[in-house]
Formats: sequence, structure tokens, C-alpha cells
Amino acid sequence: MDGQQSTSEHIRRLRRKLTEDAARAGEAVDGSCRREWIDPHLWRQYMGEAGRRLYNSFTDEELLDILRLTAAELGHTPSQKEIFCVYRAYIRRRFTNWPTALRAAGLKAPKQKRRGDEEQQA
Repeated sequence: MDGQQSTSEHIRRLRRKLTEDAARAGEAVDGSCRREWIDPHLWRQYMGEAGRRLYNSFTDEELLDILRLTAAELGHTPSQKEIFCVYRAYIRRRFTNWPTALRAAGLKAPKQKRRGDEEQQA
């Protein structure tokens, strides 16, 4: 097996593990912080060198689907605390900030120009 195949397989395993960890966090009894905390060893695994490759393996649509699916499960637009911490970090990194990610996912209305801005341009 060459290096690229082993790297691809490692990323697939990490993605499966991340999905399992996120599901397990979602089942925690204390819903207020169920997605907030992760073991520091796992955090390093998802955010270190391998984590960068894992992050890069996600498409924009896959990250946005995490927001959309969570919104569907919750029945409302998710707050940052309602998204598993690793996914939240990936989403914020990709889309710069939370409101931009929510707009890209279709969960928040686009920014409206303020009335004063339109009058100044006229």
C-alpha cells in the first residue's frame, strides 16, 4: 500500500471516529453542554496535523449539511453550542464566522442593507 492510500484510509477512519464522537456527545444527559467538551487527546487528534487533512476532506456542502441536519433535528437554527465542538471549529474556520455559515446554509436571512446606506449611495 502506498502512502497516499494509507493517508486516505486514515482520513476515512478519522471521519468515522469523528461521526461516532459527535453522536456520543449528542446523547449526553446534560444537554446544555453535551457538544461543548471533548477529551484533550481527541481534540489534538482532530485539530493537529491529521486534523488539518481531515478538515480539508470536508466539502463546504458537507459542513453546511451538518448545520442543516442539526436545525432539522432541533426544530430551530442551531447555536454554536448546539454543534459538536470539532464540527463547530471546522465550520467557523471555513466560513469565517457563525452568521456567515448560517446564511450559506440557508438558515439565516441574507444581510439587509441599512436604509441609511441606500440613501447615502443615491
